[in-house]
Amino acid sequence: VENVPLRGYVQTIMLEDRHYMRASPFPSRRSVTTVLLFVNVAAFILQNIGYSYVRSFPLDAYFALSVEGLHNGFVWQLVTFQFMHGGLFHLLLNCFAIFMFGREVEEALGRRTFLALYFTSGIVGGLLQTGGGLLWPSHFGGAVVGASAGAFGLVAAFAVLYPERPLTLLLFFIVPVTMRAKDLLLFSAALALFGLVVPGDHIAHAAHLGGMLTGIFFIRQVIHWHWPQFRRAAHGRPLPRELVSVPAQK
Repeated sequence: VENVPLRGYVQTIMLEDRHYMRASPFPSRRSVTTVLLFVNVAAFILQNIGYSYVRSFPLDAYFALSVEGLHNGFVWQLVTFQFMHGGLFHLLLNCFAIFMFGREVEEALGRRTFLALYFTSGIVGGLLQTGGGLLWPSHFGGAVVGASAGAFGLVAAFAVLYPERPLTLLLFFIVPVTMRAKDLLLFSAALALFGLVVPGDHIAHAAHLGGMLTGIFFIRQVIHWHWPQFRRAAHGRPLPRELVSVPAQK
């Protein structure tokens, strides 16, 4: 065994521990995050083909999430609405969020637990939105589509796992703004709460808030460490650690 200076050894360990230097735990298989992106794009294409060529079939009535649909027993809407979108821009925003935050959350939790987090966030967000439709139809009424609740669940999970991680975002796709992950989560929650109080923008703010709350709960209660079946699903990988600086020993 070759002797390695302690300083160089410590630097090598710290470098390999950084998030962008870690090897992927799925070297031989496509990640679930990538699969979700492909499925969302494919579903959007099929959705628009249905709108254009199968106009006699009530696509939204059967697959978009609504109070009426759940009342009629269409419980599959809790999943199918997450793969429908209101337009190309809506799809791109959600896919961007899934891509940005999903990769590291999947790496930390494992494939099965990642999927449980994503779909549970979407379902809880959808139920919160439709529950609001029962109580306040004029504000929350109408069908709901989009992967936003699941995507916000990933944002929240990322912020809980990496609260101090700096993120650089493009405000209005032009102005670069850097903030910590936990500040992004607080800002997103504030926007959702504001949207609940001030209606009129046709955005499912209750679904967004439900996704965020689910992501926070999932990491703090399910992963840290109360539900053993999800710990086993993570294949024994330790949760990520943020690096901290320490004074150099001279």
